[in-house]
Amino acid sequence: MRRLALLWLLASIAMLAVMLLRPGIHENERSALAVLVPLYFLALPFGHLGVMASNKLKLSLVLEFNIVPGILAEGLVLWTALVVLGYAQWFIVLPWVSRKCLQLSRFLFKRDPAR
Repeated sequence: MRRLALLWLLASIAMLAVMLLRPGIHENERSALAVLVPLYFLALPFGHLGVMASNKLKLSLVLEFNIVPGILAEGLVLWTALVVLGYAQWFIVLPWVSRKCLQLSRFLFKRDPAR
């Protein structure tokens, strides 16, 4: 499981590097964020919550403070949200839920026969 988590983190870092090296990121083009689409699918369904939260954050910055974040800042926030939520989903929450399900099934089905 640790090797899989390490591989997942390395893939995430590679996607960050590709995003930062794209010429469109410094020209403020939205197409530079297309690199994060595979990371979005790797982090589903928690990653979708991260995308919605980052969109809400961007909208509140624009509406309340009249601050328009650049594509670089938006990409870094989006990447961070996807990585943190995806890692938590696959390597913290899912193993915990599977352990609890296993404990419950052992409790329910390993009873002594009725006396």
